[in-house]
Amino acid sequence: MADWSFRSRQGLCAACGRGFVEGEAVFSMLRLIEDELQRGDLCSNCFDRRDEASDLIWWRTAHQEKKGGLRMDFDLVLSLFDKLGEQKKDGVLDLRFLLALLLVRHRKLRLTGVRVRGKREYLQLRKPRTKKEYEAEVRELEAERRARLTTALGELMDPTADGGGMGDLLAALEEPIPPVEDAEPAAEAEPAPSGAAPETGQAS
Repeated sequence: MADWSFRSRQGLCAACGRGFVEGEAVFSMLRLIEDELQRGDLCSNCFDRRDEASDLIWWRTAHQEKKGGLRMDFDLVLSLFDKLGEQKKDGVLDLRFLLALLLVRHRKLRLTGVRVRGKREYLQLRKPRTKKEYEAEVRELEAERRARLTTALGELMDPTADGGGMGDLLAALEEPIPPVEDAEPAAEAEPAPSGAAPETGQAS
């Protein structure tokens, strides 16, 4: 199971190579190999037999032969951003900084400040209507590096719901860091979801 073929969705299981049929359950996973984020789509049998140690996050969808325009699932983006906080490699820090910008642009996180420690700056972030806080190191990315990471993000996340057009979302990453927002009201408990969300998971 180590030799998966990772790519954007091709309609094939990355482990056994079998083609998916219409409506079949597909399990999509992201994992970290050295400092590179990679994706694999697996059938149910291969998903059950996989080595879970390298998982970052996974999500379940139904295979569709005809797909509309790609739309970003921000629950997945936030889960990935959170999980990558455990990693300290340069490539991961670069990607996590871009994910932070994406989440702030689309108001899934609020930028509450910038903290300086030594020669490094860190974005101070909060999830709206909660007390959940995050931190992301500010990275100085050359245009070519930023473009490559942005393209990879679009290919990897290939999601299902909740968001705007993929092109508009990723184009926002070319803009400067947004300003710090004013203090928000006291945190409240998050409301219960109004409908069923895509099944997702994280490696423990």
